[in-house]
Amino acid sequence: MESLRQCSQWIRGYVNDPRHQQTLMSVKFDWHQLCAAMDIVDDVDLALDAYLRNSFPADDGEKYLRIYGVLQALFVQQDALGHLVAIVRPSFSLVLSDVLKDIREIRNASIGHPTETKRKGQLSVHSMNRSTLDRDGFLLLSFDEKNGTLFENVRVSELIEMQRREAVRILTDVARQLRESDEAHKRQFRSISLRNAFANVTYAFEKISDDARRSSAPGMGGWAVEYLQSSLLEFETLLRDRGLDLETYDHIKYLYDEIRHPLRQLRTYLKGETSEIRSRETAIVFADALQGHFTELMGLAREIDEDYASADEDQLRAASDEMT
Repeated sequence: MESLRQCSQWIRGYVNDPRHQQTLMSVKFDWHQLCAAMDIVDDVDLALDAYLRNSFPADDGEKYLRIYGVLQALFVQQDALGHLVAIVRPSFSLVLSDVLKDIREIRNASIGHPTETKRKGQLSVHSMNRSTLDRDGFLLLSFDEKNGTLFENVRVSELIEMQRREAVRILTDVARQLRESDEAHKRQFRSISLRNAFANVTYAFEKISDDARRSSAPGMGGWAVEYLQSSLLEFETLLRDRGLDLETYDHIKYLYDEIRHPLRQLRTYLKGETSEIRSRETAIVFADALQGHFTELMGLAREIDEDYASADEDQLRAASDEMT
């Protein structure tokens, strides 16, 4: 079984993938809450490791601080898990298991509301027996009017392990659903290549280069710049069909910004209109720079196509098996 930290890392990778991050960031509060929740799940796990790994203090005050801290940490981590799941997978209904509910009740009774705990209309009071405090747990003394005085051995180290198992189970289920949803999306568009938008780009630049170097009547350069513009529009359309846009990938947005000006100037120059380009030599420089940007853009399109082609059914099943 994966560790809680490994499950958390997978969720982080999913969240930070540009295709998912843009959607998650569309509601600012939810995005910040998600980031805080992921951090808290990991931070609490670090704290729990320290509690289990380090020696337990001899001082009674320090003992209380350690146990107060670990029980509160477990409570906080449960809340963070709930918020994480609600944001990253809204359709997944997280219902706390009896194990997690029991941990919350122990926390409430021990350190949350020990002088007055109310459950199902029944009031009770609680206290930890100081002489029993150690790293593994403590004896909890309770009193309510129905049952009188009760004693419970609270095994803190066991609570930690039980919560970790439940957290791994929850995140594994969420990860499996996210993988399946991701695969269904990729399957829908796997046969539609983004690179097709740029099928004739190389030929178009050959014609632009021919026209930039000739001193006679223009040839196909005018068609070529129009084709380049239409290829950009087609690429945007293919992205939108997938629920993406230019803002999804920072470098694609950057390249579009870099392409606009030289493409506009080449269009006007090759049409014989007023342009910043005043010579054939300058036109060649503009064309070479533009071709470099298109080459980068086509490389990014190829990477996205490869990503969509990477997860077939066998890989999906193998990935899901790794999480169990």
